[in-house]
Amino acid sequence: MKKQLFSILAAGLILFAASCKKEDALSSLDSQRGNAVAKTNVTNALVTGKYANGFFIANEGWFGHGTGDLHFYSYSGDSLVYDVYHQANPTGTLGGAANTLQYATIFNGKLYIVVKAGGPLVVTDAGTLVETGRITTLPGNDGHAFIGVDASRGLLSASDGVYPVSLPSLAVGTKVAGVSGYTGDLLKIGSRIFVLSESDGIVALNSTTYAVVKKFGAANLAFAAGKDGAVYATNTDSIIRIDPVSLARTAVKLPFAVPSPWGAWRHAAITSSTQENAIYIVRNNGFAGGTQLYRYIPGTPASLSTPFITLPTGQYFYGAGAAYNKAKNELVITTLNGAYTGNINRVLIYDATTATLKKTLTYNGWFFPAMPVFHE
Repeated sequence: MKKQLFSILAAGLILFAASCKKEDALSSLDSQRGNAVAKTNVTNALVTGKYANGFFIANEGWFGHGTGDLHFYSYSGDSLVYDVYHQANPTGTLGGAANTLQYATIFNGKLYIVVKAGGPLVVTDAGTLVETGRITTLPGNDGHAFIGVDASRGLLSASDGVYPVSLPSLAVGTKVAGVSGYTGDLLKIGSRIFVLSESDGIVALNSTTYAVVKKFGAANLAFAAGKDGAVYATNTDSIIRIDPVSLARTAVKLPFAVPSPWGAWRHAAITSSTQENAIYIVRNNGFAGGTQLYRYIPGTPASLSTPFITLPTGQYFYGAGAAYNKAKNELVITTLNGAYTGNINRVLIYDATTATLKKTLTYNGWFFPAMPVFHE
């Protein structure tokens, strides 16, 4: 009931705040659409095409009015190109007005787009965005996150557990035993796959058999893969470190409380550097609404004493909020001009070592940024 209530309240807030500007926002969207961690047994494909040199911003879409899509930031063009899925697939769809594009990831040369609350899983070429396959109806009619396991297997989290997906056929198999309830983010490290479940907490699976290896208790944000090889997550008041080999678990207190993700699930607001051993955590006031990001250096609790980044006045984290771009050693941050809703979307690009703000990109309209998505 709590999950349903939070979802209803969140949707209601968005619709209430946005309804008075419906005609202007739809006009803006229409004009915009006219514009132009270590993986085993996988060989990374050489990505080519017009969307190879840059990264994507997956947008939820305006709930009740239209579907989400992805924008593309070109390094060479230094600009955002709007709604690139629809540009590459003029007759394609990413769900309907009541569905939310909440997650996307690139694996083995393919872009996997997961639309929750009744939407499909859509697969495209990662460089051209041309659709190559889809699963129209997802388990429980509510898919969340996807990871590639190897060249022939993937896993999809859903409202009632985790399901294997055959690649490239996209056939969905029988639900993985031992993981129940609403599940969200997934992470593969070595021979383990880590799953976050509302019912079971953090669950480690054998990456070959999908058998449950160990359960670690409840968590709110998960996962980040540390440069030290460990898995990082948070519960309500601590950052958790799990050794993926020994499965030893340790925890360090955070200077703030971490809210539950389950009322309005989004990709976790936690990420990590590949250049230094640093974990970045967004401090939110619910599913969004925060203004501070903390940087934890494992083994140095004092690194949590002050925020690493405080957003410019009038901006608030939305969606996953922050992601690390290993190609540039940058943090890509998504914000709105309101704590939970707004029609001014910004992408802030910070140096991940110095916290220097390097660039601000602004796009107007009721897009609601879900997460940045990077090439492998």
